Amino acid sequence: MNTTPEPLSHLHRLWDLGQRHLAGGRYVAARRALESAEAIAWRQRDARSLARIYLPLLEARRQIRYNAAEGTLVLLNPTAPIHEQQKKVRDFLHAPAGTILLPASSASPNHLAAGRLAASIQYESRRTGRWLEALLLLQRGIHTRLASPADPTFAAGLPVQFTTNTTHMIGSSTDLHLTVPLPPPGIYTAKTGGGLHALLRESLLIAPEALALSWQHRHSPLRSSDPWQELAWLRRALQIDPACEPISMRLIALAEAIERT
Repeated sequence: MNTTPEPLSHLHRLWDLGQRHLAGGRYVAARRALESAEAIAWRQRDARSLARIYLPLLEARRQIRYNAAEGTLVLLNPTAPIHEQQKKVRDFLHAPAGTILLPASSASPNHLAAGRLAASIQYESRRTGRWLEALLLLQRGIHTRLASPADPTFAAGLPVQFTTNTTHMIGSSTDLHLTVPLPPPGIYTAKTGGGLHALLRESLLIAPEALALSWQHRHSPLRSSDPWQELAWLRRALQIDPACEPISMRLIALAEAIERT
């Protein structure tokens, strides 16, 4: 007897679409579809689907991060006139891939404007499918810290050391006293930036994960017998760095444990 297969749910259609985009190298489209599927699974408390969605979602996010760090890397000069900074941001938005570091003073409201600008760059990436990312450089006096747009405070940032020493590579993301080496303000590409592009690229690959792990260290999860509380805490940490592998793998393990019980 012929049987007609049941139609896929909207969640599973998005999941399947995300997997196909991922296999085709369309990482931004994959991320959009998989994040939509994850949001549905979260609302439905569907631990089984969450456990299956997070791995391809992590891969899509990590591919975007890697390609963005391989592209045009821009450190805006905080002392440059605002119109010059704005022009460099506009030019950056035409790059096929890249990461921009947006300066702001934590002592004034303009760090909020920088956060909104970072969000607009992420929106442009999602709209166009290009690999674009943004982080913040928060200043307080002579000190500078690198921060996530999702946690744009000086205290939450990582200390920055500006250097032209191309052997001064960043340490491990698990180092709670990590300092981020950055080259001087400028525009760096693989062709023209040489060792400084490589130094900046490595910092941009490690620092976001360090920011997320630091956030976890400073924000302990609620003590609860409900594992969904820990899942919610982990999802909040992923807002700091969506491509954080340790957090994503813990999400997968916890969702699998919930599904089994």
